[in-house]
Amino acid sequence: MAVYKCVNVVCVVLLLFSACHGFGTGAPPAACESMHPGHLFNASAPVVPQTSTSPYSIVVEGDEYTPGAYFRVQIEGPEFRGFLLQARKPGATTPIGSFAQFDAPTDTKTITCTTPDSSMTHSDTTVKRNITLTWNPPSAGGGNVHFIATVAETRVTYWMNVMSEEVAEGVTDGASLAKPTCYLLVLCLLHVAIFLK
Repeated sequence: MAVYKCVNVVCVVLLLFSACHGFGTGAPPAACESMHPGHLFNASAPVVPQTSTSPYSIVVEGDEYTPGAYFRVQIEGPEFRGFLLQARKPGATTPIGSFAQFDAPTDTKTITCTTPDSSMTHSDTTVKRNITLTWNPPSAGGGNVHFIATVAETRVTYWMNVMSEEVAEGVTDGASLAKPTCYLLVLCLLHVAIFLK
């Protein structure tokens, strides 16, 4: 009789673990535009996002980015297991720029939505908290952007449309880059003139 109880308990536990289907190795390509993770409950009914205020926030390193220069983005809040993060122009449904993997947490990865590395997601479901990611804006610029994420605390508890403040494209002034070079050249010429006397 004790063996049957033990078998029943194991079966119930296995059913509970298999009742919800999620994507433990990252967001699927189908989530790229909608940002909906597509988690299923009982392998058929879709899990709906939370409607309460998200406990997560997207924090950016500044209110301006420089085209072609790395820009840091952080997902802050309580522990979570999965996410999908993109930079988008306001009102757009496709990502812009790319994410760098070189300094990303080991339990994250880049994925291709529109272009290579255009989105960042989890690579496993280990617990994450306050992770920092690096975005590389297009070298030609892309106008104002905001960062948008879906963050999954668990397979059945997630928030969509977690959004950063809007980030403006900074102006790169070629003249300001030329001035230090010009000053350096003048200093070198003065040095040579003094040395030749």
